Amino acid sequence: MTKQARGFVLLEALVALLIFSLGVLGMVGFQAASTKIATDSRFRTEAALLADELMAKMATSDLATVRSDYAQGGAKFKAWYKDRVVGGSYLPNATVTIDWSPPSYTSQTLVAVLTIEWTNPGVVDNKAKASEVKGSYTTTAMLF
Repeated sequence: MTKQARGFVLLEALVALLIFSLGVLGMVGFQAASTKIATDSRFRTEAALLADELMAKMATSDLATVRSDYAQGGAKFKAWYKDRVVGGSYLPNATVTIDWSPPSYTSQTLVAVLTIEWTNPGVVDNKAKASEVKGSYTTTAMLF
């Protein structure tokens, strides 16, 4: 072997190791992003199911009492919130608000806007004053 050919295999091995390392780092990054997306999707699906359940309960209630029963301090709302949101869901720090202010189209209808918010675990937004980022799901329904 000539002096010029010595160490060439070692250089090839180092370049191959560098390329392999970059590939592995890229795969780790994709895995982290995939986990974040899957977690967000799970939380949104759960929020949608909870919202659908509450809207169905309100739709089957008497329209004359639905506002008082399902207001933030209403007995039926409190029971549902304690049983399903606090006791039965995996949404971290979930809050549920119902807005009755949109106008109804007739005197026999009532429009409700339901918003469910939760804290995304492990997410830090440097621009926000708080160190947590909230997820949100909103739906609107006409009750009659």
